[in-house]
Amino acid sequence: MKPTYFIDFEASGIAPDSYPIEVAVVYQGGEYQSLIQPAWYWDHWSHDAQDMHKLTRDQLISEGQTPLAVAQAMNDLFDGKTLCSDNPADCYWLDVLYEAAGIEAKFEVKPIESFLGREAASEILRRLPARKGHRAVQDVQALRTVVESWQVS
Repeated sequence: MKPTYFIDFEASGIAPDSYPIEVAVVYQGGEYQSLIQPAWYWDHWSHDAQDMHKLTRDQLISEGQTPLAVAQAMNDLFDGKTLCSDNPADCYWLDVLYEAAGIEAKFEVKPIESFLGREAASEILRRLPARKGHRAVQDVQALRTVVESWQVS
């Protein structure tokens, strides 16, 4: 079964104390995206990651939504849904976000393999365009486009 909801996170780095800084979800008829303000105890910052996503910590503080606001909005929009991710780290970032928010997610995030199997997922991941910059909405739109064009056999 092909997924219909797709999610991607960007993060402050890849270290264990990194945290989600941006989330995007695309689906038939809409999309949700938000920058995420750092929780008070999120202090790791990777300048290598900043170079990739072109977001500064100051931008997150001034333009982002609190973890609770993002988590509540996502619960309202995706209650009972299963969202597809191309990276297992997205499940981790979701957990970090909801832990900071202090609430439970009302939806699931599963890797693309759960929907289409390992072989198809590998081929889809190979077909994703290589880009220098990473922003959540562009990454998740690319995933959706490739998956929707995939012929399930």
